[in-house]
Amino acid sequence: MVTTQEEKLEVLQTKLQDFIQNELLPYEQENGLNAEEDIPMEAIKWARKRSRELGFYGINLPEKYGGQDVSLKGLCMFKEELARSGAVLWGQVIGEIGGPLRIGQMLESFTPEQIEKYVMPVVTGEVSCCFALTEPNAGSDAFAIETTAVKDGNDYILNGKKHFISAAPYADFAIVIAKEIRKGEKERITAFLVDKKTPQQPGFELGDIQVPLSGERIHAELNFNQCRVPAANIIGEPGKGLLLGLKRINTNRASHAAGFIGMAQHLLDLSIEHAKTRVQYGRPIGDFQAIQHMLADMATEIYAAKCMVYDVVDKIDQGKEDRAGTSMAKLFASEVNSRVADKAIQIFGSKGLAKGHPVEKMYRSARMYRILSGTSEIQKNTIAKALLKG
Repeated sequence: MVTTQEEKLEVLQTKLQDFIQNELLPYEQENGLNAEEDIPMEAIKWARKRSRELGFYGINLPEKYGGQDVSLKGLCMFKEELARSGAVLWGQVIGEIGGPLRIGQMLESFTPEQIEKYVMPVVTGEVSCCFALTEPNAGSDAFAIETTAVKDGNDYILNGKKHFISAAPYADFAIVIAKEIRKGEKERITAFLVDKKTPQQPGFELGDIQVPLSGERIHAELNFNQCRVPAANIIGEPGKGLLLGLKRINTNRASHAAGFIGMAQHLLDLSIEHAKTRVQYGRPIGDFQAIQHMLADMATEIYAAKCMVYDVVDKIDQGKEDRAGTSMAKLFASEVNSRVADKAIQIFGSKGLAKGHPVEKMYRSARMYRILSGTSEIQKNTIAKALLKG
């Protein structure tokens, strides 16, 4: 019988590893899935359905919502494991892309009606959502958002454009952060639930698919043109929209950092295997000290990043607010991921430079994460403010 949280996590991790190796990766291979091509909704739905059957989809949620109420540490362990696998659909397994992971930290902000209409269909995998904050002129400076909301009777009229929104291409609804314009009063930031365009809900359209360095087609623009949204679709209180983002910031950055560790470990795994099997001058290249030193540097940095990330994760699980520590973890893990990817390219040589090679793709992906979820410079600002304040 499983008696402790640690034992529970170990059991779940073993179960997840089994799913990845015996179901997820074979399914992707059989169906020829490629992360740099459009992923069929059939594959996404399969991953969500099977993951939910096994208890992984929404695993971070409270039990009353069908989750297993695992700690942030558990969530990070699973995300690291999934990222390490190199699976194309890894983000679907725990609901990272458009699923429960997007709304888990905001559950207490939804009304019972909103939970029934919007949250539960996401939890069951029937629909997906996206969190729309970033704009062409508002990234790190969230207060610079230009999407507006103007009250009109019992509704609000939204106008504006969101930019580089994860899961936007197949989201059924969006959580939209907008600047509420009030005549004679101070502007305020409010969050709205906005359904995808339908005959009953015009004015919300998917814009251009925005393909980053990684080649993945999971980001897009969202355009709002006289989009009418009921006041009942406000999340939490009017004027508290940015707090939704702040609630997610620590846990999101920590979990992202765990994903970076998984990616870096996958690069190291591939590099070790290549070093053992690639023969030059009559012997494996792993016999050469130059290669050995690169592998040792990669492993050491990954270990350091992992210690840092799980230290701050333990603090968050204990209810401690450590924004500077989380920024350090995100900063360091993303930078380590890039350095490990660079060394992997060096170890693979010309093979690693070939377009489409796993190491080449991860090299491109690693570069993105020094910008996404808060740039390295923004993390340094947060760290420095905490140091100077102390």
